[in-house]
Amino acid sequence: MSSAIILDPALRWSGALRRKIGANAPFEQWLAQAAVQSITRKTVQAWFEELRGAGPDAALPVADVRRILRQLRERVFFTLMVRDINGAAPLHEVVGAMSALADLAVAQAYESVAASLAETHGVPIDPHSGRPQELLILGMGKLGGRELNVSSDIDLIMLYGEEGETTGRRRISHHEFYGRVTQRMMPVLSEMDADGQVFRTDLRLRPDGDSGPLAWSLEALENYLVSQGREWERYAWLKSRVIPCKAFAGSDPAGQLEQLESLRTPFVYRKYFDFDALAALRGLRERIRQDWQRRALARTGVDTVHNIKLGDGGIREIEFIVQLSQLIRGGRMPSLQQRSLLSALHKQKSAGVIAPEVADNLEAAYCFLRRVEHMLQYREDEQTHLLPRDEAQCLGLAQAMGMTLPDFEARLSAHRAFVEQSFRNAFRIAGMGGDDEQNGDAPEQRADTPCGNLIEHIRQHIGAQAPAICQRVDALMDSHRIRSLPESSRKRVETLLPAIISTAAKTEHPDQTAIRLLTLVESIAQRSAYLALLAEYPDTLARVARIVSASPWASQFLSRFPLLLDSLIEWHSLLEPPDFAQIAQQLHNELDACTLPDGQPDVEQQMNLMRDLQHQITFQLLAQDLEGVLTVEHLADRLSALADMLLAETIYRVWPLVQGKNRRADLAPPQFAIIAYGKLGGKEIGYASDLDLVFLYDDPSDDDASEIYAKLGRRMSSWLSTMTSSGRLYEIDLRLRPDGDAGLLAVSVDAFAQYQTQHAWAWEHQAITRARFVTGDAQIGKRFEQIRQQVLLLPRDPQAFKTEVRTMRAKIGAGHPNRTPDFDLKHDRGGMVDVEFITQYLVLCHSRQYPVLLDNLGNIALLRLAAEAGLIPADLAPRVADAYREFRKRQHALRLQGAEKARVPSDQLLKERAAVRELWNVVIGD
Repeated sequence: MSSAIILDPALRWSGALRRKIGANAPFEQWLAQAAVQSITRKTVQAWFEELRGAGPDAALPVADVRRILRQLRERVFFTLMVRDINGAAPLHEVVGAMSALADLAVAQAYESVAASLAETHGVPIDPHSGRPQELLILGMGKLGGRELNVSSDIDLIMLYGEEGETTGRRRISHHEFYGRVTQRMMPVLSEMDADGQVFRTDLRLRPDGDSGPLAWSLEALENYLVSQGREWERYAWLKSRVIPCKAFAGSDPAGQLEQLESLRTPFVYRKYFDFDALAALRGLRERIRQDWQRRALARTGVDTVHNIKLGDGGIREIEFIVQLSQLIRGGRMPSLQQRSLLSALHKQKSAGVIAPEVADNLEAAYCFLRRVEHMLQYREDEQTHLLPRDEAQCLGLAQAMGMTLPDFEARLSAHRAFVEQSFRNAFRIAGMGGDDEQNGDAPEQRADTPCGNLIEHIRQHIGAQAPAICQRVDALMDSHRIRSLPESSRKRVETLLPAIISTAAKTEHPDQTAIRLLTLVESIAQRSAYLALLAEYPDTLARVARIVSASPWASQFLSRFPLLLDSLIEWHSLLEPPDFAQIAQQLHNELDACTLPDGQPDVEQQMNLMRDLQHQITFQLLAQDLEGVLTVEHLADRLSALADMLLAETIYRVWPLVQGKNRRADLAPPQFAIIAYGKLGGKEIGYASDLDLVFLYDDPSDDDASEIYAKLGRRMSSWLSTMTSSGRLYEIDLRLRPDGDAGLLAVSVDAFAQYQTQHAWAWEHQAITRARFVTGDAQIGKRFEQIRQQVLLLPRDPQAFKTEVRTMRAKIGAGHPNRTPDFDLKHDRGGMVDVEFITQYLVLCHSRQYPVLLDNLGNIALLRLAAEAGLIPADLAPRVADAYREFRKRQHALRLQGAEKARVPSDQLLKERAAVRELWNVVIGD
């Protein structure tokens, strides 16, 4: 066969080949002869030896390697082009030859550069075996799977076994040696010169990316994977493969290769797959796709339809279908642990993971799309995945594929449609709870506003407020959060909309509920797992609707912490009273398990875990509250018990951190206690209450006690109030300590006693009536209670103290002015503050005579005891107690409705306010 017949189809399609032959006429004859034989790994090696020529077996000079590798790359590229366009080279030959070329190029570049550096610095030695230590070069992605396209980048990670020093007179560390090798290899492979380039090389898949060292030790890699390895890195490491390289005689990397595999396998293939992992991988895929789309649109205006790699139904989607199944099932099915995509697909087919017809169609689509990819790259020898828009080029592409244009377009469309549909189904198989995209209109057919059927659906279910809801739906779908979603997630949102409207219609306030559900969906839209949860579990959606309908505050809470949605599946468990003893033990065990590779506590993980638990228990109580199974008093008791538990665990976790590197395993607990004031002191906290705390210590054996316990107080405050990715535990207020903000953060018990009995203001004595020991050293707790009672029993002039109470009440009123006609439940006269001041006055002035008032029993109980002691009218005490109870109930209800101020119309609660004013006048008077 003449060279013209062999080369003509490729010459018609490829401008790169025409330019090559035009510049080097003898190459035409060589290429025609070479293209009649298949290209194998042996062929690539033989061509390299031919270009190298006879000579010593020693490593070639770097300059010679640069030149020879570029010449070799031209031979491989153009020969594959001719064979492929002639239909003589199947896909495995093309990708296998390119991968063999990459392996050889990397090995030769390493050998020449390492040998050159060794002449100056000596050879790195494995400290255990005494043998020379090689660099382990990992091929990632398609290179790892031996699937390179004809104009591919290659992704590399550089690793080495042990730290140490080279053997030469100008010794350097192994870290520095391998870093220099890596740095000097890159131009050999990637730099463009008169002979072209070999492969664009990317090192960004290494740990920490561009910010990390060029070469990593195996020990550093292990620490990274265990403590920081992310889901997308599992995906990246699935194909990783060590490229055979050797620069030093006598080296034996077998042990290092075994160590590397022992790290890689459990990192990639886990026995148990968690739900969030799939969502994270899907999120990665969508970010890659969106990033490409943004760049493509900015650069050329080309959309994803024309990208056969990243676009809908493209190569990347086939990779995800196969590799997601590997990641999910590979830990328990070792046969699926294949680096090659087609090998993995064949194994999944034989194992029944993918139906035979699906696997066959995916393989056909993959081979077709990869061949199209190669044709696009042959044309100008450039890395592209974009189909041409020019009609002549489209015809040329079809002819290069050996097809007519209509046949090519039909086959391309069919393959991509099948891949796109299979990609949707892959997420259901992987455990996402349902399709990412429903079988509806194609993406390009979706209107920017909801379809007519949905509008009619809203009108039927919502009624008078339908226009407002339609407007809100439009705003939702047009919002940045939704528009920036991948099409699959936008489709899921669309399919969820009718269910939201139907569910909202069954609540007491359909319009408000619909709006709150739409707001919730918008806030969680980036988390497809939660959209799947609402779409696949109608009962869960109904429960969410009931909760958000009852309370905008609850709706906001769910939006801030969507992980709480999972708990709605187990509704009966959610309505059970929390067992705080069991919860505390489980939390303690979980926090013990939060460790770094060196065994030290993972503080960030511990803090997040505590915050997540706090949100979960709070939500459990919220659900019970909204279901009407908890009174306000019982709710406050349980929220206070939750805070007490978390404060106790915080001391336990923070105390070792205060000791720094000197901490011991048998560290004695701190002689430290937490005292709660205010709402927590009275066990009356709400969902979002601050914690008023005072820190006490009593450690006479330590000369540095003041400094140590102040540090403990600071660390505790930080642990509790720092905002992490899971939010914060509590806002902390420490201003009630002696001398307020000017005082010490942690106060000795003796100093506290002296301050309270000799220097404290009257309002501070009022505050201590509601204070209690929460957690910490029990002896300090007993001592505090003795001090508290001592303060309460101090002699006081009732008339003088009345004046001080009235003065303080006036200050509080001035500090919380109410310029509206409404009644402020807490701060206005006749409200909650008046009840609290009355009770505090009774306790402080009459405890000496009536010790029954000493205990911190709460305002309602203390009013009853005061009436029984004859201190206040017997008929008035229960009326005020009922008023206080009603105020708290109204305040709580208003908070749940999102009210910033707890105020009611002035014509409400008149009897309750009158009762409080009457008792005020009886006890304190104006």
